[in-house]
Amino acid sequence: MADKQWKILDAAPDDFSMRFLEYPKPVLDLLYQRGLRTQSDIDEFMHPDYRAHVGSPYLLQDMEKAVSRIFDAISREEKIIIYGDYDADGICGSVILYSALSELGANFDVYIPDRFHEGYGLNEKALLEIAKGDAKLIITVDCGVTDVEEIAIARARGIDVIIVDHHLIPPKEPAAYAIINPKRTGETYPFRFFCATGLAFKVACALFASERAKPFNLKEGAEKWLLDVAAIGTVADMVPLVGENRTLVTYGLTVIEKTKRLGLKLLIDFEPQRMAAHARSPDAEKITSRTIAFSIAPRINATSRMAHATTSFELLITQSEAMARNLVAKVEDLNNGRRRMVDKILKEAEEMLAEIVAREGAMPFIICLGKDDWVPGVAGLVSGRLTEKYGRPSFIFGRVHDHYKGSCRSVGDLNIVELMRLCDERNGNVFREFGGHAMAGGFAIAPENIEKLKACLVRYGEEDLREKDLRPILCIDLEMPPDDISWELFDWLVRLEPYGEGNKKPLFLMRKAVVASYKAVGKKEDHVKLKLKGDPPAGGGVTKFFDCIGFGLSHKMENVKAGDRVDVVFELEANEWNGTRELQLNIKDIRKS
Repeated sequence: MADKQWKILDAAPDDFSMRFLEYPKPVLDLLYQRGLRTQSDIDEFMHPDYRAHVGSPYLLQDMEKAVSRIFDAISREEKIIIYGDYDADGICGSVILYSALSELGANFDVYIPDRFHEGYGLNEKALLEIAKGDAKLIITVDCGVTDVEEIAIARARGIDVIIVDHHLIPPKEPAAYAIINPKRTGETYPFRFFCATGLAFKVACALFASERAKPFNLKEGAEKWLLDVAAIGTVADMVPLVGENRTLVTYGLTVIEKTKRLGLKLLIDFEPQRMAAHARSPDAEKITSRTIAFSIAPRINATSRMAHATTSFELLITQSEAMARNLVAKVEDLNNGRRRMVDKILKEAEEMLAEIVAREGAMPFIICLGKDDWVPGVAGLVSGRLTEKYGRPSFIFGRVHDHYKGSCRSVGDLNIVELMRLCDERNGNVFREFGGHAMAGGFAIAPENIEKLKACLVRYGEEDLREKDLRPILCIDLEMPPDDISWELFDWLVRLEPYGEGNKKPLFLMRKAVVASYKAVGKKEDHVKLKLKGDPPAGGGVTKFFDCIGFGLSHKMENVKAGDRVDVVFELEANEWNGTRELQLNIKDIRKS
């Protein structure tokens, strides 16, 4: 297990702190670290307001054009196809447009491509099938902005395409009828970090606000019932939870609590942690962004990783309780299968790494492993686990028909896409395709090029990574003396929710705490429970003790005994049990002082 580099973020300067005396110093430090500098920035962050902080959808380029074309299709009874990506963002965005078009009486179908057989984005075979069905309009969700050739094919067959996508736009824009994307050149919308689900919500808002929607007698605020899936897609796609995204998720969490979606209700109620929490206390487990990130989103994504995303889509739109129960059971089965598959591949990958270390005498600088029976849909999950454990970039792949598909993850400042580009250039197009961003990517590769890729990665590792510190970086928000850990601080942290990208749950560092007691827990005894003791307050007073839990950290205690002093990085949380509520430190890393 690779040790992590601890990096403590800068605290707020005194001149900043003096301007906002209504906030405690630790809270001001956290606000400053999140890029908030002005009173209006802080007010919007601390007090999200739907009416004040959700902008007019018509400020987005091409929105009026897109809305007009959709209503033209509705009035002419033209067939519309919602073409959504297979991940949680594409699914949730498609659900929003499904709900909106249903309210407006549109003639439409939904098409979600198969992850394994069709891959990401528009494809010619699907377009030809869509054309046979007399569709006149396609609305893409979370794809399309890079599909220049495919959109040309659609146009040649008399099909207009409206792109709803948040990905980076290539130098040559596709010749779509309309493009809803905040990253377009010349875009003036004041917020740029929407995911596709957020953009689909903006399209729905624009449709409902149009004069042409009046004959449908929509209830005022009807679009707000779409905020449940808007929140899920936004958290799942890991876009920054700042600005308008923060407002959408804040209100969306409230809508999730009272959602009308039968499948979503059952999915939430079926979630094991929530069931256990409710058994302890009916109010113990509120739905938060963490519920979405670690429970709802993985289940929605599991269907495309293991089978087809249509299952998750149908779960979120069904109005039949019997159907909802069947779909939830299917989703749970696929999610459990996903977990088993990840565990299986991880075990085999560990065995392969052990063989490499035994043969070569050292861990490779870049891990590159694959087998024919490894499921590409979970390659990213496995790659992420290996990279986190060993502090090494990793490439993991499995076979699909005549080629391999895989995912890769990076550490430190190594840009994984640039590394793939380098391998491609050095070896004459070693990849069939590749893409992603600095820390994570995906690729397709022919079997005959696997050894070329491995050789390139070995060479790059030996030449460029040997002297680099590849240990993962753990960014710590603040040092926190024992005396400052309190319910008052916890209550302020609750006000900083929802947490996610751009607003991570704060990490604190407590130095030189005394280990009062500890024990390994869990089936594999890989977790650890501790009781830590702070030093007595300088001016006298009660010495504080802290109950702590460290998941997957029992190995960190191998050379620690009671009475030793340790430095711990932790999240502050409340632990509720049998009607009692206590502060708990959720330890993320620990080392001897």
